[in-house]
Amino acid sequence: MSKSIKIKKSLSLDDIEEILKDINANKTIDLQLPISIDYTGFGILPSFFLAFFTWVRNNNGKIILPINENDLKKLEDFATDYYGYVILSTIWRNFDIVNKNNVNIKLSFKDFTGKMHQYIDSLTINLPNESILVPSYDHFPKEKGLSHWFYSHDNEFFNTPSGIENSIYHILSQINKNYKQRLKRNISDSFDDINTIVWELLKNTDEHATTDYLGQIKLLPNTRGLFMKIHRSSKNNFISNTKHEGLKEYYIDALDDDEFSFFLEISVFDSGPGLIKRFLGKEWSDDRAIEKNVDTIKNCLFKGQSSVKSNEGVNKGFGLDEVLNLLDKKRGFLKIRTGNVSVYKNLIKSKYKKFDNPSEIELFDWQSLSNENYTKMPTSEGSLVTLAIPLN
Repeated sequence: MSKSIKIKKSLSLDDIEEILKDINANKTIDLQLPISIDYTGFGILPSFFLAFFTWVRNNNGKIILPINENDLKKLEDFATDYYGYVILSTIWRNFDIVNKNNVNIKLSFKDFTGKMHQYIDSLTINLPNESILVPSYDHFPKEKGLSHWFYSHDNEFFNTPSGIENSIYHILSQINKNYKQRLKRNISDSFDDINTIVWELLKNTDEHATTDYLGQIKLLPNTRGLFMKIHRSSKNNFISNTKHEGLKEYYIDALDDDEFSFFLEISVFDSGPGLIKRFLGKEWSDDRAIEKNVDTIKNCLFKGQSSVKSNEGVNKGFGLDEVLNLLDKKRGFLKIRTGNVSVYKNLIKSKYKKFDNPSEIELFDWQSLSNENYTKMPTSEGSLVTLAIPLN
């Protein structure tokens, strides 16, 4: 009998790191998933996706769901939630999905995943309030797998930020529909910067997250996506509801003492080789010191630094220097989780500067809060860049 991991409905970032430990320790392990998870916290849903992608890339188990094959309501609820939709679409061709009676229920989801695809394609009112997830799937035919919100009619990623302006406008309008008047000016003032940030991060996944770390083998299955969400609470609640001291410090710095404060979360995730492996290519090895891996991320954040070549032999940068620059203007917060590294940067305390050397860039360890001593985290596949931008 295969070992299994039972995933809780309510997850913290610490819980997700424990899930990653279990996945790394077992090559055959089943995932027992709830019908839905609570992803109200900062970066929870895309962080779970990294753990899930790690399971997909390295495991031979199956998905177990608490759903009777005839329960159409629960089947639809799972498939039309962002969480369930990404899971189903990622593993559709490669893994079994069974219920607790070991009945294969994968095909029972087919009509509902098609419905969710249409919801995202049209950004309808059927989507969850205050959040939008737009995925792309490289294992499907391009016309089906690549989102029309970010790809042109010839299935090429738009080559300038202006190409996605209409898409970002519609996404922001959808997640802001409950607060139109209250946040209209704030979002309008930040629109150009938000649009460029999203374009840079998505371009990064298009150029660096579809093949193995050597750039030779197309990864299958492979999922990439954008998740945007408005978080609303009081300043006191934001502070008291996080256990992370770095986030607490940021909330104290960034928020006014209003009854309601608003953050825009922008998360861009992928199941590719990860920033570190892709940057290093053939120079990568799995026994590298954690400090060297952090140095590699600093190189990714440094303007013009890249060892990756395009098909024409031109260096392709990672675009993250511009993201830091724009995030600094918005008094934002950055978290990067990739490989065995988890780091963050509070752009209010640690300002963006044009350095002469990437080693001068400050990044703080998510566990130790230090910018000198870094923690070796459980290894994950892919990359996740999560940003917070205050909207008050």
